[in-house]
Amino acid sequence: MEVENTQKTNQQNQDTPFVGINGENTGLGFSQRDQYGKSEEEQGILDFRVIKNDKTSENCRRLIDLKNIFSRQLPKMPKEYIVKLVFDRNHEAMVIIKNDKKVIGGICYRRYPTQRFAEIAFLAVTAQEQVKGYGTRLMNKFKEQMQKQDIEYLLTYADNFAIGYFKKQGFTKEARMPEERWKGFIKDYDGGTQMECYVHPFIDYSNISTLIKRQKQKLSLNHIKFPGIDIEQMAKQKGDQMKNEDEPLIDPMEIPGVKQSGWQPSDLQELKKQQEKSFNLQCQNIIDLMRRHKQGWPFMEPVNKEDVADYYDVISDPIDLKTVEQKLVSNIYQDKDSFIADINRIFNNCRKYNQPDTIYYKAANDLEEYITPHLNTLKDNQNQEGKNQQKQQKKSKKGQKQ
Repeated sequence: MEVENTQKTNQQNQDTPFVGINGENTGLGFSQRDQYGKSEEEQGILDFRVIKNDKTSENCRRLIDLKNIFSRQLPKMPKEYIVKLVFDRNHEAMVIIKNDKKVIGGICYRRYPTQRFAEIAFLAVTAQEQVKGYGTRLMNKFKEQMQKQDIEYLLTYADNFAIGYFKKQGFTKEARMPEERWKGFIKDYDGGTQMECYVHPFIDYSNISTLIKRQKQKLSLNHIKFPGIDIEQMAKQKGDQMKNEDEPLIDPMEIPGVKQSGWQPSDLQELKKQQEKSFNLQCQNIIDLMRRHKQGWPFMEPVNKEDVADYYDVISDPIDLKTVEQKLVSNIYQDKDSFIADINRIFNNCRKYNQPDTIYYKAANDLEEYITPHLNTLKDNQNQEGKNQQKQQKKSKKGQKQ
């Protein structure tokens, strides 16, 4: 991937060491760059639109303008290749339109919806409009758009000039997305560094500069020392009033400093929802891996009784990938053990019904061998981990009393 180098040394020195969720710089320079573009967007000066080669004259004209910007700002990239990708109907572009008429920059990219990632091919802003924060604002609007389309990762190949820009936008050289998700879908380019960025499902990318400003305001309270809490004294006072041992000794909002921090009880519920979604994404990834595996075909759907008359006489507790996914969507799985148990039951049922010399028996063994390492890396959502720890602590206390 190619991107023109719009960063100036004095701007790089402006950034303070605030770090975002992907490790991106979110200091003074980052906030100011995004805020400038956001301000012009709110005034109606800038507009960000997603277009593609749909044969309409307006979009084709804008794609030509964008192609010309890429050609001028990315001189090392063959013009024929730029034309090919910009007008390829598998590719889309997010363009910056100024004063409702002029394309001044954009991103050309391709989405892979089944794999939940998008590959950035080109990114550039015209020379006359650089150093105004438009590139930063463009990336944040792009992340917002990908978020809406359930894209989890952004991938790109960056040359040496582009690596610094992408680092500031949250991209990293560290590979976090499973290789199976992208291998075979995108090409490996010589002379480029593969970088990726996780698109967090709960970050408001269109208002990220405002969020950073609020975070800094909260951090400014860090120098204040609040009085401590005498837990033993509080336990004595409230011991008789407590109905059960799970009841908290104190309302969290009564703890000195909590109100000032901006924390609300609703934040805890939102955090729990995020953790549950993270767990579900891990499980969904495992289901997707099994479906794409060459030996996954026998386990896609429930066994048809008309095709195999005695199957349900032999198998009393049937399971398949479609049923597992339905249970996942319905939040039936509260921990990894119950999910893993269902996956293992797929293989055990197959081996129970079929003879060892059948293709089905072999498919179960091969798929089990492939997916087991992925199951071993599955992590419980933190809500369940906390409950498990509490159970262990209660057992320990009971053991000590006995």
